[in-house]
Amino acid sequence: MELSGWKRSLVYYADWALKLMYVNLLWILGNFVGLVVLGFFPSTIAMFSVIRKWLQGEDFNTFTHFKEVFKKELIKGNLYGFIWVILGFIVYFDLQFFRYFSNIPSLLLTYFTFILGVIYVLGLLFAFPVYVNFELKTIQYLKNTLFLVLSQPIVAIIMALGFYIPYYLMIKIPGLLPFFCGSLIAFCLMIISMKLFTRLEKKENKGL
Repeated sequence: MELSGWKRSLVYYADWALKLMYVNLLWILGNFVGLVVLGFFPSTIAMFSVIRKWLQGEDFNTFTHFKEVFKKELIKGNLYGFIWVILGFIVYFDLQFFRYFSNIPSLLLTYFTFILGVIYVLGLLFAFPVYVNFELKTIQYLKNTLFLVLSQPIVAIIMALGFYIPYYLMIKIPGLLPFFCGSLIAFCLMIISMKLFTRLEKKENKGL
């Protein structure tokens, strides 16, 4: 018997909740396998990749796909991730350095570096969605991410909300953390970014 109404909606959302709990568990295990330092980026990329396939309605073995992506991204994914880490440290230390001085040039450089910091943080929100949606060279990922932040400021703000709302929800309800700490945020970011990518692709096709 086919369900309808609220029962169908309940089954739909329960199914997604179980999926997100499962991939969140895989994400946590992936972090431990790589001793966090080498496991965080490959497992995060694998999680985003799994969620992307779910949103596209593909039929696949979640564990197998997660494991394959994790192994594949041990080198390239970590390289990509640590580039973001290095860029973050550069922006942070530059900001702290310029704040140390009180002259006008340093003040202007402080404001400039702060703006770069905002762009950097917004870029981080696009970093993994861009990585799992496109096959590019590392430098092209960074360029495309920067382009999206600067050309789609409204979407970037929505992405920030897509990160903050689930984060705030889990802070207020700590019991959710073990089950959705990574997957719920990844899910929100992937929904927003995939809609943007689809819209940009349609726009590009119309221009051809």
